[in-house]
Amino acid sequence: MVWGNLEGYALEVTLTAANSAGQAWYGYDQGIISGILISSTFIEAFPQTKVTDIQGITASCFSLGNLVGCLLAAIFGDWLGRKNTLRCGAAISGLGAILQAAAVNFPMLIIGRIINGFGNGIVSSTVGVYQAESVRGERRGKLSVIVVLHNVIFYMIGSWLTLGTSFSSSSLQWRLPLGLQLVPCFAMTFFLQWVPESPRWLLLHDRIDEGHESLRRYLGKGLRPDDENVMHQLMSIRGAIQIERESQLSFMEVLRGHDRSGSFRRLLLGCGGQFMQQFGGINALNYYFPTILEKNLGMSNLMSRILTGCNATSYAISTAMAFWLIESAGRRSLMLHGASLQFIAYVLVAISVALLPTNEQAWGGVAVTFLFFYYAAFGCTWGMVPWVYQAEINSLGMRTKGAAAATATNWLAGFVCTQFTPTGIKNIGYGFYIIFACFNLAFIVIVYFLYPETAGRTLEDLNSYFDIDSGNGWFIAIGDKEAKSRQRPLAAIEAEEARVAAATSAKIVDSGKDGNTHIEQADV
Repeated sequence: MVWGNLEGYALEVTLTAANSAGQAWYGYDQGIISGILISSTFIEAFPQTKVTDIQGITASCFSLGNLVGCLLAAIFGDWLGRKNTLRCGAAISGLGAILQAAAVNFPMLIIGRIINGFGNGIVSSTVGVYQAESVRGERRGKLSVIVVLHNVIFYMIGSWLTLGTSFSSSSLQWRLPLGLQLVPCFAMTFFLQWVPESPRWLLLHDRIDEGHESLRRYLGKGLRPDDENVMHQLMSIRGAIQIERESQLSFMEVLRGHDRSGSFRRLLLGCGGQFMQQFGGINALNYYFPTILEKNLGMSNLMSRILTGCNATSYAISTAMAFWLIESAGRRSLMLHGASLQFIAYVLVAISVALLPTNEQAWGGVAVTFLFFYYAAFGCTWGMVPWVYQAEINSLGMRTKGAAAATATNWLAGFVCTQFTPTGIKNIGYGFYIIFACFNLAFIVIVYFLYPETAGRTLEDLNSYFDIDSGNGWFIAIGDKEAKSRQRPLAAIEAEEARVAAATSAKIVDSGKDGNTHIEQADV
């Protein structure tokens, strides 16, 4: 196969590049549409967008398309596999990009955005799962951050690109940015040919030899199939799969909370993280930042675009900090501190907007400062954690459906925020920002009492934590150190040893890549 020569670090880099290209679409669309909506030739070509509600539909229909794409990934993702799911998403999204760039009327533009959303929804709900299932546990958080970081990097690129194209007097102002959506599409498709399928997906589907080989390559360079670490990981994963199968229930039974793996609770935690990310206020700003600066804060068109680009740049720098924070600070800490800082930012923006009539220049500057502060706080906390968390929290059998449900929640919540932001800003002014301040205040309490730490754990460790026999209920007690610790708990280590012992005692048989190596574990 094409990927046969890649293993270890080189393979991790290539996989991360493929998933990063997939994640880039979301941020790029936010970056370009915010600038396109105030472009003169775009408004001339589509005068309907002068109406506030139509402007909202133009931006938010992409989110609705993503919602449908997530549902498609939930239905077909486990059957297709991670790689083929991404390829299908790329093909659909590419078609949508072409329709948007070539649009000659408003319905064609909207249809293109919806189709583009279908593909992006499929991709965005799959890349995090593929990344989390494949890379080594100690590098999972940091590499997942790199993937999500490309969302913000391409938001920044899109913001500066629309500033550059704004100097054109032709439809190039908006057609070029929309057409360039094909670049990450082609990049992801190219890199996918160099990487193997997720080892956990292969093992779940009883493709043992392929899963063993894929796991060996992801764990390091030059490892033998019978290497102690490879065999230990293999047995741990297969032991976890066996435990899941012994208590396997239908999806409806899972939703009723009848399974022993706590899948319904884990599903809700993933969805809740994405809901809180959106209702923390990010998409209320991302799609309309230049519009807010121009219409709400009195900036000129050019200054609004420049400030949007500067904000996107500081946003990207802040997001990059999560690479160092995601493991050292942990997921819980980042969510708690992020919600606190976002609350403060929105309160001060609301005060500034309320006082704007008294001194527009001074209070406008204060409002812009704290909008920048909000983005900086969000970037290294809530901008990263929900995407990492949703890929980690679900069991292997529920990971595709759980990630799709969480991503669908993101898009549904994003649609609500995106659709009603123009109307909210127009009708309730500073009160619109107070709404998001209240949401962030509530999220501090929710995270503290409901969200356990996932840093420092293997994906199989989390199965043990949520097992009904573990005694861990829905609520996290104030003194529960295991749920809050960034270090791997002793209970997780002991549970892994038990899984490996159970797997070896069951005489699990595997063969090496040449089909001649026969490894059989004796009874213990």
